[in-house]
Amino acid sequence: MSHPAQRLATYADLFDLPDHVIGEIIHGQLITQPRPAPKHALACSGLSAKFGDPFHFGRGGPGGWWILFEPELHLGTHILV
Repeated sequence: MSHPAQRLATYADLFDLPDHVIGEIIHGQLITQPRPAPKHALACSGLSAKFGDPFHFGRGGPGGWWILFEPELHLGTHILV
C-alpha cells in the first residue's frame, strides 16, 4: 500500500497557528506546543529587567547582547523557538 507524500512545513505555516500555540519546524515537520504560562513570562520579564541595563544597553556592563522574550532561530531549513 502506498502512502501519500507528506508536505514539508513552511515558515508561512507558523503564522497560521492559533495565538496560544508556538510552532517550530524541524526536518520539515511542524511541531507545536502551548505558549509559556504567565509565571514563565513573568520570570522572563524579571530577568530582562535585571540584565537589560548592563548586558543589553551597556549601562554598567559590556552591552551588545540582544535579550529577546521569544527568540527564533533559523538554522538552515530548521526554525526553532
